[in-house]
Amino acid sequence: MYLVVRSFEQSDPRFGNEGFRRVRDDLLPILSGIDGFVSYYSAYHRSRGTVTSVSVYETKEAAEESNRLNVDWGAKNLAIMGTVHPTTWAGEVLVAVEGLP
Repeated sequence: MYLVVRSFEQSDPRFGNEGFRRVRDDLLPILSGIDGFVSYYSAYHRSRGTVTSVSVYETKEAAEESNRLNVDWGAKNLAIMGTVHPTTWAGEVLVAVEGLP
């Protein structure tokens, strides 16, 4: 498995409602349509003004496709909402726990 972590600063405090609506309604159908998609999580740290998302894929190729599609989508849909300093990294999952006993 591979995970992709994306983070950016958000200068517009209104991002929370509209930004996450756009992600849910527009971006998630794209990302979940990638063959090998496993899961997606996103969080907004309001006091820091940062948004971070984590998506998980079965293969490195799927994670790389996710990066490409997300960069394109974000430039068209979130940049106009005051997102700055985006960072992305991806890596192979070395330890995972799903559900605790």
